[in-house]
Amino acid sequence: MNTPLTLLPAVDIAGGRASQVVGDGEDDPARVASGWTAAGARWLHLVDLDRAFGRGDNAGLIAELVAAQPVPVQVSGGIADDASLALALATGAARVNLASTALRDRGWVRQVVREHGERIAVGIDVRGHEVVARGSEARLGTLDDVLADLDGTGCRTYVVADASRDGSLHGADDHLFRYVAERVDGEVIASGGVASLEDLARLRSLARVGVSGVVLGAALYQGAFTLAEALDVAAGPDGGDEHD
Repeated sequence: MNTPLTLLPAVDIAGGRASQVVGDGEDDPARVASGWTAAGARWLHLVDLDRAFGRGDNAGLIAELVAAQPVPVQVSGGIADDASLALALATGAARVNLASTALRDRGWVRQVVREHGERIAVGIDVRGHEVVARGSEARLGTLDDVLADLDGTGCRTYVVADASRDGSLHGADDHLFRYVAERVDGEVIASGGVASLEDLARLRSLARVGVSGVVLGAALYQGAFTLAEALDVAAGPDGGDEHD
């Protein structure tokens, strides 16, 4: 059976502007977001870099962007406590991705998943076989220990980021995404390293074990392929629309 892969173009926001643009490209996040949906994106992944790095937030802007989109939005970036979670949920996003740093308090993560159900995704940033806090040297435990702690939480979506390859265009580590997908009850959205349409084809082949989506950033912005080309690959050999 052909199972399509959901693609989530990322719009990283810092200081109210889209930060992934190349050269003199468009940096109005509203125009960037609408450009991806016009090109066929069925989901968007909005990242608040200011909140992620503890220098404020873009919650108001992200709420405006969410409201303006004709597709569901996943919001990410520094969401690791009650205050940041409340801001993210208040944007109206279909799904909120908890920062990997939230895994310092596994009990809080379990509580949040119980309270908010499918609106919560758990972010797991992996370097080697350890879960790490992005942007620091902090280690949060081995991947096996973290997955064991999350077992039975009822989480339906895990955003698994390859921290060693994020933004690098060095190729997706499909072994990592398969490893996690085979050990959780929910689905895995892969992030980090995608550099080619061949990477996407390999990830699509993992749909049968639970890899359901891919966050796309650098590859799109640096022109490794177009979103239209990626959507064709994500749809699989039989074509058809992506699933939500």
